[in-house]
Amino acid sequence: MQNQAPCLSIGSLTSKTGRLFTRLMEQKLKPAGMRAGQIPVFLALGKGEVRTQKVLAELAGIEQPGMATLLARMERDGLIEREPDPDDKRVSQIRLSPVGFTKSQQVIPIMEGASEEAFKGFTPLERDILITLLERMSSSLESCL
Repeated sequence: MQNQAPCLSIGSLTSKTGRLFTRLMEQKLKPAGMRAGQIPVFLALGKGEVRTQKVLAELAGIEQPGMATLLARMERDGLIEREPDPDDKRVSQIRLSPVGFTKSQQVIPIMEGASEEAFKGFTPLERDILITLLERMSSSLESCL
């Protein structure tokens, strides 16, 4: 790795780690009938909140078309419900269905279990340092964009 440029090394390591963690999350979520891509929606609506597609896309950090596709699938699977916004009939208010709400309550424990597996072999201090450094890097990158 000494001959690689640091940005390429950091980029490839974080990309690989992200893909591996997503695969682990998919394995953990599958028995509960959920997908990793649904997590931001479950978290954003998990306490009974009602939000628009635009807000959900912003919270998830994805483009509107991707969120539209995700929400269409979640609606098809009975996980969300839509109702017209009383102030703007062109906009839908989105909430979790009773089934979606039940599933949303499983997300945090599943994520915590996956994190425990990912941090196997780390000391608590190493875990805290890595999280802090990744948060700082993420913040730095956001400020560049």
